[in-house]
Amino acid sequence: MWQYDFMNEEWTKLVLENEECLLMCSLLCSSDVIAAVSIISYDNEPSLFSIVFGEGITNDAVSIIMFNAVMKYTHRKDSSLTFSTPFTILAEFGILGLDSLLIGIVFGLMSSYILKVFRAFSKNAVAECMMIFCFGYLSYVTSEVAEQSGIITLLTCGIVMAHYTWFNLSP
Repeated sequence: MWQYDFMNEEWTKLVLENEECLLMCSLLCSSDVIAAVSIISYDNEPSLFSIVFGEGITNDAVSIIMFNAVMKYTHRKDSSLTFSTPFTILAEFGILGLDSLLIGIVFGLMSSYILKVFRAFSKNAVAECMMIFCFGYLSYVTSEVAEQSGIITLLTCGIVMAHYTWFNLSP
């Protein structure tokens, strides 16, 4: 791979470190399904549309978690590539993904419980919407402060809230 040096006005060879190659690969591992989703009509094939869209979201989630895991690994003092590097990154990937999922589940269930127990929020639709928004945002911020994946946490929190909080909203 070559890069252009504007100061010397010449092409030079681009040399990437092993850690940079790992980061690049983790970014490129997700596939973009926008083209596939755009040709599928939701009205005609809702199940197929949902499957393809869900697969795209899952690919993006895996890519985000993989990038964060590799980023955490490369910021260590002993980040040289050894035989144990793939296992270390895999363990970091699992911990990061599991922690992000757990934070999202906890905040989604908390929102459901609070809207079920405290019926004062049910008297005003704006207050209910604000509570839902605040719990989603709070899950995202908590995850980012804990150096986990905020996007995965927000996605998980939204899925849990759609499943449980929906039934506790006012009609």
